[in-house]
Amino acid sequence: MSANDTSRLPYNATHHVHKFESQIAIPSYLIAIAAGDLQRVSLGKRVGIISEPTQLPAAKKELEELESYLDKVEEYMGIPYVWGQYNILVLPPSFPFGGMENPLLTFVSPTMIAGDKSQVATAIHEVAHSWTGNLVTCKNWNDFWLNESLTVFIQRKITSRIYGAERANSEALIESFNLQTSLENMSTDSGLSKLHPSVSDMQNTTPDHAKSAVQYEKGF
Repeated sequence: MSANDTSRLPYNATHHVHKFESQIAIPSYLIAIAAGDLQRVSLGKRVGIISEPTQLPAAKKELEELESYLDKVEEYMGIPYVWGQYNILVLPPSFPFGGMENPLLTFVSPTMIAGDKSQVATAIHEVAHSWTGNLVTCKNWNDFWLNESLTVFIQRKITSRIYGAERANSEALIESFNLQTSLENMSTDSGLSKLHPSVSDMQNTTPDHAKSAVQYEKGF
């Protein structure tokens, strides 16, 4: 759950009761619960991986540097990580999105576990959300870009520090192509190419179409 696991008490011969607590107020969109055949492997004093048992070995290898991601973002931000633990939950293949930054328990698609660490930018991005998007979030979804563009900015800074500027620049270049494609696919009068669209801009579309590389890469 997106809260700290504070106790585990026997319920009967086969079950236990877990209690969770978050002392930091969060908006309802950040609350998440996962239930299933899940196991956790620690990757450091504050971080761990949760997944189905068959996926754990690959996820552990792919994200073995997760502790350094958290340490580096914390150092860059100059503000301590206040949530306690940080876990990444690697979901089944049916999860359709790259990641969701629920506090303490980021949800990620198994496509991030590529076997060569080529997709770990997603993990760095979600760690950064612990500050930009979770500690401070936008007042409403017209300013969704504030969450995402600042997080992409931090993500690239940390990627540069850990893996080098060339890799960070390459990722930015690839995503700039995605931004260009998004802009080309938008009608010129839709208003969706703006960082701060108005509600009227969204009346003839869906939330899924209103969310694009604009909020991530144009803001970055």
